[in-house]
Amino acid sequence: FARSLGIRGVETDVWLTRDGQPVLHHDARVRMPGGRRRIAEVARADLPTHIPSLEDLYAQCGTDMEIAMDVLDPAAALPVVRTAVSAGNGAVSRLWLCSPNVEMVASWRNLHAEIHLVHSDREWNRKHRSDMGAHVRLLREHRIDVLNLQHRSCSPAVADACHEQRIALFAWGVARVATMQRLLRMGVDGMMSDHVDRLLRVIGAA
Repeated sequence: FARSLGIRGVETDVWLTRDGQPVLHHDARVRMPGGRRRIAEVARADLPTHIPSLEDLYAQCGTDMEIAMDVLDPAAALPVVRTAVSAGNGAVSRLWLCSPNVEMVASWRNLHAEIHLVHSDREWNRKHRSDMGAHVRLLREHRIDVLNLQHRSCSPAVADACHEQRIALFAWGVARVATMQRLLRMGVDGMMSDHVDRLLRVIGAA
């Protein structure tokens, strides 16, 4: 749906199945006959059909869109990159791997030179309000490309600190039109929202 409206990228969570296939699902567990089970314990062929694999996504939507992946199972990072490489047509250069663990994100740089690395920080205000500049410089030292924050944690000062270090600032959880407009004014580089129509309208009017 989002793709048909002209959205250039999507965000999703990725997990690894028992047989090593990266699949896209919000939770680590999935409802199965007999109860909920961890995706890591279930083979790809046994998962409910509504759960797509990354390979399915490329087959259905193509490779010419940006895909941000919250890698909640660290073991999924390498299979994700391999799947993108196999998809071809520059898919790997449009891959954004996200994690709250700075060292883990930095380690993924060795997986492929063309991937984008994203530090998603849910506790930015509590942890880094007083040392914002130092933390952003740490991201640059680790060759991390993006700081991804809950939209309430974004501010002109954060945007300026990121851009000074050539780090992009993304905002997630964006729902209201007024919030989207505020984020654009402060210089946020990307927004993640479930409200595709509102986002397109605001971007088109900017």
